[in-house]
Amino acid sequence: MPQLKLKIKKVGSKHPITKQLGFAARVITNGTADFDEIVKEAGHNTTMHKAELRMAFELCLDSVAEMLKQGYIVDLGPIGKLYPSCSSGWYEDEKDMKLEDVKPTLYYRAGDDVEAAVKSAKLVWAKAGEEDEEEENGGGTPSGGDTPSGGDSGGGNNGGSGGFDTGD
Repeated sequence: MPQLKLKIKKVGSKHPITKQLGFAARVITNGTADFDEIVKEAGHNTTMHKAELRMAFELCLDSVAEMLKQGYIVDLGPIGKLYPSCSSGWYEDEKDMKLEDVKPTLYYRAGDDVEAAVKSAKLVWAKAGEEDEEEENGGGTPSGGDTPSGGDSGGGNNGGSGGFDTGD
């Protein structure tokens, strides 16, 4: 399989703590692979009809959602794992931590192959005009928001900062 190549652009950004204006890197994605495209791709070289694949996939996704709602860790094989998690911040004294300061969240840990492909990706600067292409193709991050720093939001399963986190 060829090496993943990620196009990067510079975007204006505020430092999360100091609020100073500056710049951060952002990935220009290749758009969004929607459910229909995934089902179509999954059906290549099989005898299954796309309607059968769609139904099986929908049933699996319904089960994944149900398991997460019940507090289970969901192992999605080569994709990775989804974990119920929380974010609380750090306190020097145990007595200072209050339950109302703890925020539930969802943590994602990529599978080894997926993580290796992303971490070994060749980074190239996007050319002028490629930024607009992404907006037209519905680009952005999988969680729906932008992560301009492109980095790990930290914390892992015991105190991440929320959203999808690929921390160790």
